[in-house]
Amino acid sequence: MFVFLYILTVTLLILHEIESAYEKEWEILKLPRKITGFLLLHIPMLFLFFYGLYCIIQYPQTKIIISILIGIAGFIPFLIHKIIVNKEEYFNKPISNLIIYGNIISGVLLIITGIFT
Repeated sequence: MFVFLYILTVTLLILHEIESAYEKEWEILKLPRKITGFLLLHIPMLFLFFYGLYCIIQYPQTKIIISILIGIAGFIPFLIHKIIVNKEEYFNKPISNLIIYGNIISGVLLIITGIFT
């Protein structure tokens, strides 16, 4: 169950990042270096997603730390797009909201299962 929740949370986060590219998030957040900076930020993010899966399979004792980190990451799209930079014209499609709120739910469940299983 834990590995499934990890993969679900990371999948939803990656889907959000795909939509972020569509919405030109570098313009919304005024990121330096525009698309180049946006893409460069995703190198460590994607590395951590994949390395996290490797770690929980190879080193089960890392499960709690990784579940907390990735679970918290599930809250970031909500914090950024619904609280900090809430622009009605961005990230408000039904599918956007499904992904954003799905991230929160899967992130919470990931943290809970990582700690208590």
